[in-house]
Amino acid sequence: MERRELVRWLAATAGISCLEGLSANELLAFGEELHLTPTTGQGLRALTPHAQRTVIAAAERIIPATDTPGATDAGVVTFIDKMLADRYTPEERRRFLAGLEELDGRCRSLRGKTFVDCTEADQVAVLAALDDELTAIRRAPGATSPNDHWFAMLKYLTAFGYCTSEPAMRRTLGSWPRPTRYDGCAPVAIGRTPQGRS
Repeated sequence: MERRELVRWLAATAGISCLEGLSANELLAFGEELHLTPTTGQGLRALTPHAQRTVIAAAERIIPATDTPGATDAGVVTFIDKMLADRYTPEERRRFLAGLEELDGRCRSLRGKTFVDCTEADQVAVLAALDDELTAIRRAPGATSPNDHWFAMLKYLTAFGYCTSEPAMRRTLGSWPRPTRYDGCAPVAIGRTPQGRS
């Protein structure tokens, strides 16, 4: 995906109240800044250790490492935790975390194990089924706010965190460093002479 297309997609599919109204460039800058914000010494703040492992596994199935970095290489779990802790409303955070519990429930029904304890093939199958359900919701007549679904949030945040990370921009998107501003016609101070000349 070209960077321009990615920016359009990120802006069009946000579905998160804290990102509403941001332009595509503001959204990219916001994501990049979030990656640079240092984490506190307390570690993750919104995700429990089990939820952290679940998000890592799910994000890695959504964007696996190949000859380019995967979601884990891009620090997606930390990005998602920061979004949950600092940017989501309590209701959005609750919906996301409840979704992770639902994911475990599906896996227990299917294999008698939590999502992280399932095989990679089973994890992919469960996520693919969720993706099919989400697609059906989006296509249903009169669908309202399909991006509010917890799995839509997970997919979006995984892609958002990935595409605004340095590893992905450098090695996947080929857009690092980002272009900076260039003022070719900057004003010059008139009337000053170099030191020692009159």
